[in-house]
Amino acid sequence: MNNQPPTDRKGGIIIDTLRLGFVSVVRPLFKGDTEQAIHKSLTGLNTLATDMGFEVVEFAPASDANSAKDAAEKIQHANVDFLLIQHTTFATGDLLEPLLTAHPRVGVWALPETAGERGHTGPLPLNALCGLNMTLSFLDHPNVNKREPVKWFYGDVDSAVFKERLGITLAALRGLIATRNARILQIGGTAPNFWGIEEHPDLVHVHVDTMTLEDIFTKIATVPDEAGRERAHAWAQQEPLEAPFEHLVQAARVELALQDVAHAGDYTALALRCWPEFADACGAMVCGSVGRMGDHHVPTACEGDVMGALSMLALQGISQQPTILMDLSDYDATDDSLLFWHCGNAPIYWAAQPGSRLTTHFNRDGVGVVRDMVLRPGDATGFRLLNGGKDAVIVSGKFDQPEKASFDGVRGWFFDMHWNGQKTDGQAVIANILDRRLPHHLAFGTGQLTASLQEYCAWLGAGVLEPHPYQTSLYTPQVQP
Repeated sequence: MNNQPPTDRKGGIIIDTLRLGFVSVVRPLFKGDTEQAIHKSLTGLNTLATDMGFEVVEFAPASDANSAKDAAEKIQHANVDFLLIQHTTFATGDLLEPLLTAHPRVGVWALPETAGERGHTGPLPLNALCGLNMTLSFLDHPNVNKREPVKWFYGDVDSAVFKERLGITLAALRGLIATRNARILQIGGTAPNFWGIEEHPDLVHVHVDTMTLEDIFTKIATVPDEAGRERAHAWAQQEPLEAPFEHLVQAARVELALQDVAHAGDYTALALRCWPEFADACGAMVCGSVGRMGDHHVPTACEGDVMGALSMLALQGISQQPTILMDLSDYDATDDSLLFWHCGNAPIYWAAQPGSRLTTHFNRDGVGVVRDMVLRPGDATGFRLLNGGKDAVIVSGKFDQPEKASFDGVRGWFFDMHWNGQKTDGQAVIANILDRRLPHHLAFGTGQLTASLQEYCAWLGAGVLEPHPYQTSLYTPQVQP
């Protein structure tokens, strides 16, 4: 059964609308106005669908075990991304079991008793919340044995809490689809002796191919000079150029070559060994070209970091915006802020006002082009998949004070930090990264994405690292057998 809709293959930006299956469970012995309750839920869902980017696929209500089995069979062939089972009334396990096992990604939703149009007097109209409670209580029972996570919902369709929880789920599903459609091309392997980022994903749906540096250099050399100059002229109209124009032409040729190989191989992300060979072989650094690939919604990880590319792709699916890959570079105790930095590789979407400028590399004098820019103020979430995709780290906060002094390149000061949703400080974030021996790259997406990332990891089957407090004594990590 294929429950994954196609993407437009612009990285993790999901253009196709998510398909949300809806089935209600209704036991006729309850006397609330169930027909009106279902109608209101469907009307409200279809209204939300326009704003939230999904379509509703309706299935006939299930009122007994046989009708539930009929609905489950139709659901299995309907190519939906998520199944929402509405407890319109209380119902027992024989009715729920076929529906719960009809799809790997399920939510169970209970209506409040006021949805039965009887208020809070007289006979109990729906008993839906109790039904939800019982359904969740038997997910581990041998008769169900639901191994995948199940998301619960409670409230009217137009309630703020329902819409918030649904929005989190939709974002998580977009991240999951981006990951499960992932085709990553690693070009040139990892940067020399960067052992901590040599890991590849161990996820059944993720496909990784490789290309040699010699092959990409040949590809760059075949880009017509006219095409490179035309792209460079257009690029220079968008960002101030403070480097030789010929360096921009070379960067444009690299961009065109990377675009071509991504398109030809249907790759949704790239991991590029961006140094040390590129400057000598091509006469240019590729940082600016990497940023431009992000502009095109094809996340491109520096230094050949495949897991970094996959993490960027997941974040881009969840946030529906370009993502960045950053180094942890400094700490300021005076305001408890962390400096995240990289050479000049970010999409222009991330630039604070007045924007970016194109210049030479910070430690390769006279070789460009890189983007010099401060990250835009606002909420952001750092993320990285670890151990092949079995674990993950989530660090949220906000980039702020763009006027604060910082080093040349792409950079931003990060404040108000939380580790997996728990309030923390910069010193503890550093300690957790270092004590856990985590790779030196962290992907970032815009927005407070912790809840959606937690749900994404649950669907993926990845555990999220919990924080440990900062300590001055030696921290001994747990060694997996």
